Amino acid sequence: MDTLETATPSEFQPIFDAGKEQVIQTEVGGIPTFIVPNNMKVEALDRLIQETRERPARLDQTVTLLSAESFVEYFNRYATESSTIFVDIESGQFIAVFDYHESPGLPAWKKHRAVYSCPQTKEWNSWSHFDNQKMEQEEFALFIEDNLNEIIEPNGAQMLEIAASLKAKTNVDFKSSIRLDNGQTQFVYSEKVDGQAGATGQLEIPEKIKLAIKPFQQGAPYELEARFRYRITQGGLRMWYTLIRPHLIHQDAVNDVFNMISEGKKCGHIIQAKAP
Repeated sequence: MDTLETATPSEFQPIFDAGKEQVIQTEVGGIPTFIVPNNMKVEALDRLIQETRERPARLDQTVTLLSAESFVEYFNRYATESSTIFVDIESGQFIAVFDYHESPGLPAWKKHRAVYSCPQTKEWNSWSHFDNQKMEQEEFALFIEDNLNEIIEPNGAQMLEIAASLKAKTNVDFKSSIRLDNGQTQFVYSEKVDGQAGATGQLEIPEKIKLAIKPFQQGAPYELEARFRYRITQGGLRMWYTLIRPHLIHQDAVNDVFNMISEGKKCGHIIQAKAP
């Protein structure tokens, strides 16, 4: 009978153990690779090679730019014919992918990128934040005072007078309102004197106001209208405003930046899509 046929598994163990102690050297994609004895684990030296070589094999970074002009300058510095700028109109974000695919048959790493997110102004954020938020009478008056610079119609003096009247008429009972022919709303109220209803008065506010506001820093101002809203409750007069189609203003502002970057780039492509 053959010796191998009668050998037990334990007799082969020394051979297995000896094989595990061997270091096997090979090469994968031009990178020296070793199979080391520790459970035959494969170790590649690509990281070590990257750290010791004079230059990296490829760019792998994302740069955040703080202005549209800087974004264009950086793009023109590194862009090739296949570089692509992806634009998300809704969020106002521009992402440049420098090492983008040349064609379906020539894929690229997409590791070198630049990002520019249109920075919104404090004024735009303030008016957007309080849009459709119901406020107490005095709170609304203070908001008008604090944001008076963006209101162009009615003029500043008129709006300041309205705000002052709202603050002065907090201790009154509002009874009703009526829309006037001049586009204003007239409130009828009665003074409270020692808990009793006193003299009757009137307060008029415009139905609409017009704003001149910059959505983005370093950008141009846009005209935007807002409607005054109100509700007479047992607790007093509640007021707020509703911006009229602010998303269209935001889109116009992003499109202006889109056109500036599109005209300023010297090569590559720009498309409206989310970056891959």
